[in-house]
Order: sequence, then C-alpha cells, then structure tokens
Amino acid sequence: MARFTALWGSSAARISQLRAIIRARAVPLSQWVRRLALALLCLALLRFDVPPYGDRAASLDRLIGAHQFDLLRWWVRAALAKARAEALAAHWHMSEEDQIALVQEYVQQLGTLDAVNAQIEALYADPLISDPHAASATLRARRDALRAWLSAHQSLVESILQDQVESVLREEGFAVGGQTLPPVRFRFTELPEVMVISRRDRIERIDGRMLTPGIPLEEKDRLEREVSRRFNVSALVVRIGGLAAYPVMLPQTTALDWLLEVLAHEWAHNYLAMTLSWVGLNILSDPHALIINETTASIVGREIGPRVMARYYPQLSAALASDVRPHPHVEEASEKFDFRREMRATRLRVDALLAEGKIEEAEAYMEARRRVFVANGYPIRKLNQAYFAFYGAYNDEPGGAPAAGDDPIGPAVQRLRAQSASLGDFLRAVASLRSLEDLYARVGAPR
Repeated sequence: MARFTALWGSSAARISQLRAIIRARAVPLSQWVRRLALALLCLALLRFDVPPYGDRAASLDRLIGAHQFDLLRWWVRAALAKARAEALAAHWHMSEEDQIALVQEYVQQLGTLDAVNAQIEALYADPLISDPHAASATLRARRDALRAWLSAHQSLVESILQDQVESVLREEGFAVGGQTLPPVRFRFTELPEVMVISRRDRIERIDGRMLTPGIPLEEKDRLEREVSRRFNVSALVVRIGGLAAYPVMLPQTTALDWLLEVLAHEWAHNYLAMTLSWVGLNILSDPHALIINETTASIVGREIGPRVMARYYPQLSAALASDVRPHPHVEEASEKFDFRREMRATRLRVDALLAEGKIEEAEAYMEARRRVFVANGYPIRKLNQAYFAFYGAYNDEPGGAPAAGDDPIGPAVQRLRAQSASLGDFLRAVASLRSLEDLYARVGAPR
C-alpha cells in the first residue's frame, strides 16, 4: 500500500508538471487568430504567383521577362535630374540670344559626335588597318570629349527647349498664372521599343509592352512569334519617336524641327491625361480613344513645332520649308512605286478579308504584299494586324493615313480641328469628349 501511494504520488507529480509545461507553452486564442489572419493575408497576396489560366497580361509579363523596360527606375533617375535642373534654373540667367545659340551649338556638337562615331566604325571595319584601336585613339578622345560636353549641357538645353514650347502653348490658353499646365518637361534618353499586340480577327490594338533598348533582332522575332502563338494574337515590336511619360522621353537628334514637333505631340498626351478626359484615361483600353488621342496629338505637334521653329530658329525654319519631308510614319513615294497608294490598298483589302472571317487568307495576303514593298525598296520586316493597329492610329493626314485605310475616326478628328477657332479650342474640345458617338455628334457621322 505504501509502495502504491508512493507510485501514485510520483505519477501525480509528473502529471502536474506536464500540465504546467503545457500551460506555459500554450498560445492564447487571440494569438492563434492573429496568426491565422496573417497566413490568410499572405495567401491572398500570393494568389497570382502562378497566373490564372487565360490571364494574358500576367502571362505576357512572364514571357517577356527581363526584356521588359523598367519605367519606374527610369522615372526616378529622370525626376531627380529634372529636380536638380529646376533648382538651378540656370537658363533664367541667360539672354534669349544666348539660349538660342546654346541649343544650336548643342545640335551641332551632336552632329559632330555622329560623324566621329562613323569615322571610328570605319576604321574598325577597314581590313587594311591592323590595329584599329591605336588608329582611332585621337578620334576616341574626341568622342569622349564630345560626350562629356553634351552631358554637361543636356539639362540646360532641355530647360531652354521646354520654355520655348511653353511660350507658344501659353498663347493657346494652356497657362494658369503664367505657368503652362501641365508644364512641358522632357528628358533626352535612349528610348524603349514597344511590342504592339492586336487581335487577329480585326485590326484592333488590345495590349502592349515596353521593351529594353538594344534587343537583338532575332530575339524580337522570337518574342513576336511566341506571343502570337501562345495568345492567338498578332504581335510586332516597333521603334517609337517619343514616349509620353512624365517627363517625356525623347531621343537625342540633330533634327530640331522634328524634336519640337514630337515634344508638343507627347505634351498633348500628357494634357489629355491630366484633364482626366475620356480620351486621356482610356488610351490603353479603348481603341477608339487611342486613335482620337494619337491623331489629336499629331495635329498638335504638327502645328506647335513649326511655330516654335519660326519664333526662335527662323533661319533654320526657312531652310526646312523648302525641304519637304515625309510624315514620320510613312515613307516617301517614288515615281515607279507609290507607297501611300499601295499601303492604303493593302489595308483596305485586309479589312475586307477580316470582315469575311478569312484570317489566314488575310495574313497570307499581308506577307505577299510585304514582299512587294521590300522588292520596291521599303524594307518592312513584318506586315501584320499589329503593324496596321500601330501606324493606323496616327490618322492626322488629309484623306487619311495610308495604314489607316477607311477608318473614319481620324477624318472626324480633323473636322473637329477645322471647325475650332484655334488649336487651344480644338484640344479642349477633344478633352471634353465623352465617347466616339459624342465626336460624331459634333462633326457629323461618317459618310
């Protein structure tokens, strides 16, 4: 009995100790609830780690991967550079004559840099030169000095050109208290390329991605083919002349007239976005808004650019007036082969085939026509629905752009410009549009 009592006491003590341990390690119910809520939140945030079936946007991001342009990183650097320039405001201490002279010198130095680079490349390509590195030493030193000078003066030249464009925009009523809204801001930079994605059954841009500059041509072709196959779409990687980020992205070029036109073009995009208009907010989601937006911006650019040139660079403007150049989205027509006529006829035939549901026949026809263009001196790499979706959106030419075919939206925007008293009234009218039907109500339905 004594032995049993001792054993029981020992067991009871152990049970008591075990209960104490359990109580010490037990987690209050409130903590369990918090842990469960945190786990559910993590699961919710990670639910798109594997994109849902059919989610083109997420799958497209994964497919493009490292080739996708990091716009946020670029914007941070550009914003810091513009902030420094704004703080210094160095151009405010320069006379207008000195500002104009600096811009002209900048363009001249840029042209010199292009020439020096061409000379260096020629030396490396010459089989008679055994040591091109040594032979190009003087030229490379000159190249580096030019690059350093251009880099040192870049922000100052940007500020001068911004003010010159704003001086014309103020006359159109886009200033509050003397400040143009939105302020014209741009940055010289290497531009990304854009993958344009269109439907196959009709020409309609439905998606797109910005790609890092310098992707090899064979990789672009692979991406286009893979995207087209996987999502049953038409894809094309295209070069762009500018991008309406903020600040605007523009390439360094000696074509000052073209640069000013594109700067005003991209500013118009920013204006339409700033006004929270239907045209501005739906440029990426509504193909009608896209065409109206691009056509409007093209009209603004082609009017503002020459006015800035005539005001600040009249001699250069007069010289350019006698040098008629093609629109940036089309090539020059030749006597034997009229590019504009042939491209327009191609678009019309493609539209007709797609309307009949003959997708494969339309695509075979576009490839056959591409070969015709190439044979006549127009090296179009790929002619497909995405090509027409991109170039057809810039429909600001009288009679319609060649790649736009019979699309009635561009001509309707042009009629709105014709009935507006000024360019400012026109742009504000576009910003007030609520739909495509609203545009047609103001200018008349297409015939």
